[in-house]
Amino acid sequence: KTFSTEETKQVLRLSLTEFSLPKFYLLFGISKVKSAAVIAFRSSYRDRSFSPGSYERETFALTSLETVTEALLEIMEACMRDIPTCKWLDQWTELAQKFAFQYNPSLQPRALVVFGCISKRVSHGQIKQIIRILSKGLESCLKGPDNYNSQVLIEATVIALTKLQPLLNK
Repeated sequence: KTFSTEETKQVLRLSLTEFSLPKFYLLFGISKVKSAAVIAFRSSYRDRSFSPGSYERETFALTSLETVTEALLEIMEACMRDIPTCKWLDQWTELAQKFAFQYNPSLQPRALVVFGCISKRVSHGQIKQIIRILSKGLESCLKGPDNYNSQVLIEATVIALTKLQPLLNK
């Protein structure tokens, strides 16, 4: 039995077309290439001129992550309609929550944004944890305003809280 309906296929086709456009490369942090496939499938084995440090690494903005996450969520939800027992979103939410509430300067801000974007429900306890993270980020900024990681963490918590606030009980 195939699980894909025509509507799901259409969502997948449109998404693939959309993400293949050069203007969307920036969302994935690869805007300085002519073709995403060149970067995605290049390896040092096949192309000796390429090494991980040989290209200028672009920063991946949290707002770009928000856009990519929402697009992936739309794709996932379209596919899940055709698979009644699918638990992908629950698993993704569980992983995002795990990393959002665990200190890691590289992963935590990104996980907070993803958690905020994909959550379908939120508890007051989770909101309190995010506010504590925001508070710690603000304290770090007060100690030294040049602390880039704290600024990113603050931005991530604000994005997460903005996304999660409508899910709270009145």
